[in-house]
Amino acid sequence: MRRYPFRRTFFVFKKFFLRTYHPTFIATNFVDIRSSLLIFGVMTAFTSIVSLLFVDSLVRTKEASFWIVFFRISSLFLSFLIFLSAKRRFRFFERHIFSFTGIIVAILILLYIPMMVYDKPNHSYYLFGSAIVIASAAIILWIEPVRIFLLSFLFLCLFIPLHLNFSENLGFDRYVFYQDVLVVCFLLGFGFVANLLINYWRFEEFRAKIKLRITVGKLLRINQKIEDLSRIDSMTGLFNRRHLLEQFELYKKRSQREGFYIGLVILDLDRLKLINDKYGHKQGDLAIEAFAKTLRSRTRSTDIAARIGGDEFCLLVSPIDKEGLVILTESIREKMELLRIPIYSTPGETLTLTVSIGATLFQSSDEPSFDELYQKIDTALYKSKHEGRNRITILEN
Repeated sequence: MRRYPFRRTFFVFKKFFLRTYHPTFIATNFVDIRSSLLIFGVMTAFTSIVSLLFVDSLVRTKEASFWIVFFRISSLFLSFLIFLSAKRRFRFFERHIFSFTGIIVAILILLYIPMMVYDKPNHSYYLFGSAIVIASAAIILWIEPVRIFLLSFLFLCLFIPLHLNFSENLGFDRYVFYQDVLVVCFLLGFGFVANLLINYWRFEEFRAKIKLRITVGKLLRINQKIEDLSRIDSMTGLFNRRHLLEQFELYKKRSQREGFYIGLVILDLDRLKLINDKYGHKQGDLAIEAFAKTLRSRTRSTDIAARIGGDEFCLLVSPIDKEGLVILTESIREKMELLRIPIYSTPGETLTLTVSIGATLFQSSDEPSFDELYQKIDTALYKSKHEGRNRITILEN
């Protein structure tokens, strides 16, 4: 229990200072990052021009004026560089966004040093100016919390001793010095806290979007699974009657465009009731599953194999001709005739199962309905049953 506060402190420190951005976070927020740099560059250029024309023109010291002009021109050049980089003119900006923004702010602050040295009477002006730059950079360049913190710390370690030295040399009151330090600390603290809040809000928003995307993805997969289950027969893994009817209409439209024939086949297991009565319904289910496996092995991926009743199955095949339909149905009949189905209640023993088949060919130009064709192939199936079972009857269109 004693270590809990330390762990909590380390967790907060890690989240705010050592957190690495998710790779997609940069890509997701790149437009906003670029806009932030553009805003920062425009503000820097605007304040440099205004200060050079109105504020810095009041400085009479020749040496100070030189450094002021140098600083303002450097700031304008830096602003132009920011503008070009944010407009994606430089690929370096895209690959090194963190380093680039940190270096820009650091250079901008370091330009104040010679101005403080050569314009000692007005050094507090540059002190507050650099503090305002850091605060504004912390808010605008919100993606740089670590570098903003390090820069603020470096600023306090470097500029406050200089300010103290100049204040003592010029005979300034220590009360004024402490007041300046408090103002600077307030500016830096305000900027850094704002940076943390903006980062936290952005990152939490990003995490919420990621969670939403994951949740939506799961829902889509669940809906797809439900949709698949609504089209699949649970026992055999074949399609059901609903999916067969849906595909029937699609096959007709495709046949109309490409002009090929479609085959519709009905298959019924022979004497399945006898198997159920003799061995039980479990054996009947095993027989149906064995037939479904055979059906899948003899059909193409573009064909639709469906279970439409207890022991009744249907095939929708295309493109196909009469010869292909004969070969397909005969291969299914022969495979079932040779198949040996194990008897679950008597290990080592097997039984055989045959299938009767009715089939027909049609084109979409005939404009047939499924019920009409189904009645037609059902008649063909009845003929196969009536002539002794284990037979194929293909009706002419």
